[in-house]
Amino acid sequence: MCPERCSCTMSDVVRDPHNFELEPIIEVNCSNKNFLEFPPTLPNKTKTLALDKNQIRSLMPLVTNPLYKDVQDLDLDNNFIDSIEDLEGSYWFSHFRVLSLRNNQLVQVPTYALDNALQQNPNMPEAVRLFLGENPWKCDCSFIPSFQDLLRKYQSQVEDIADVKCSPPESDKKSPAMIITLSRSAVCRLPNDYAVNALDMVNGILASLIILILGKLAYDYYHFKRTGRLPWIVTKIP
Repeated sequence: MCPERCSCTMSDVVRDPHNFELEPIIEVNCSNKNFLEFPPTLPNKTKTLALDKNQIRSLMPLVTNPLYKDVQDLDLDNNFIDSIEDLEGSYWFSHFRVLSLRNNQLVQVPTYALDNALQQNPNMPEAVRLFLGENPWKCDCSFIPSFQDLLRKYQSQVEDIADVKCSPPESDKKSPAMIITLSRSAVCRLPNDYAVNALDMVNGILASLIILILGKLAYDYYHFKRTGRLPWIVTKIP
């Protein structure tokens, strides 16, 4: 059954490789229809689903609704999705072909879960495509190193890798940086509390001078005990 407000078309008919029966390839278009969540029904054998330009926040139906098991190409651009953690370990996550999440609310993703899903995906590497650009990625030292490794490993699959950029602070008007090109030192800088400042330098110099003075006193004392001769500076004091 085609979801209300959506359009459904049969784009092709193919032969099932397991039972050799003909089956339709269904495409469902629910783009820009004010959906707050995934539609509860889909036609059987739906392969392509467009849900872009809606107000969807959760991906849970991909895990819990069996009608979504056959969906291979999914467009979720321009929604309000802020997490993909619900997909971790699910059948759908390790069998999709296209997942587009451009311009959502993703700040971080569980890189280990995405890596595992892609490694298990039988459609890899030729057929899998990911779109992650235009999200407000948080570029901190706890997330970016592993995310960079993931992007480099799957840069052939992440189609819009040039648009995967750091979300700049509101006070920073510069163009956001491409995450894959960031240096680790730029992301993992020491906090200001640990930065060397002028007071630290003065304290270091004073400590060095004290050590030198104590060392000189110890040397003069040892020299006097051994030779009985006072230090030169003492003989000049009136």
